Amino acid sequence: MGAKEPWKRVASELRASAAPGGRARHGTCWVEGTRVVERALRSGARLERAAVDAAFLASAEARTAELRAGLMEHGCELVETPAAAFAELTGGRALGGVVALARLPAAPTLEEVVGRAAEPARLAACVAFQDPGNVGAVVRTAHATGIGAVLVVGSTDAFHPKAIRTSMGSLFRMPIVAFESVGEMTARLRALAVPSVGAVTAGGVPVTALGSERGATCAVLGSEAFGLSADEADALDVRVTIPMPDGVDSLSVNAAAAILFHELRRGTLTGAPYST
Repeated sequence: MGAKEPWKRVASELRASAAPGGRARHGTCWVEGTRVVERALRSGARLERAAVDAAFLASAEARTAELRAGLMEHGCELVETPAAAFAELTGGRALGGVVALARLPAAPTLEEVVGRAAEPARLAACVAFQDPGNVGAVVRTAHATGIGAVLVVGSTDAFHPKAIRTSMGSLFRMPIVAFESVGEMTARLRALAVPSVGAVTAGGVPVTALGSERGATCAVLGSEAFGLSADEADALDVRVTIPMPDGVDSLSVNAAAAILFHELRRGTLTGAPYST
């Protein structure tokens, strides 16, 4: 049997990289769309191969031409893919005619992340996020608000294609550290004197009551659907609740993240041993 046509080989690799098992086997992830590919390239990500449509290859538009030249300069193989196959890969999303395979970034240890922080480490953790779009949104918010690293716990899939797309490339600039469980994460944080502050919908210390001293802290968020379980919340050093009007019981996870990360940047969350 003859070798696959180049576009079929790249399409097969892309489909494999959409799942955690495929990413583990190949060491690559799926990066889609002009803006995200541009940002991945600028971050130093190693883009190896890309499925591209005919319009991407032929375009004289300055931005597309610059991206095309940048990919080739960095050794990325551009493989023209038939229109129907390209539309199937992208689900019909019109994001610039390029889907690339990138090497997964090397994962630092928590000790490395905390040790190289220029100021007290401010971290974020996503616990058992079910929607990879929420993962990407929180990573993007973390990047924009000065968080030093994102910890992903349990089933949270940081390098799902949707997470990468929603992060708008921030996943290639933000250190990602994975843990199997909240217990494992909190044990490692405590060993490094980094308190964990978990967001809960009720019963926590109001964010505004946490003081103003600066200190290392990890803000912990549960999934948008279920939040942190009682056992997960009990494993943390502090629980906080964002005050809301009567009749409102929750925020979107990214909105909650933005509030908590902003407070971390202001130094409001101290990680001091408050109790509920």
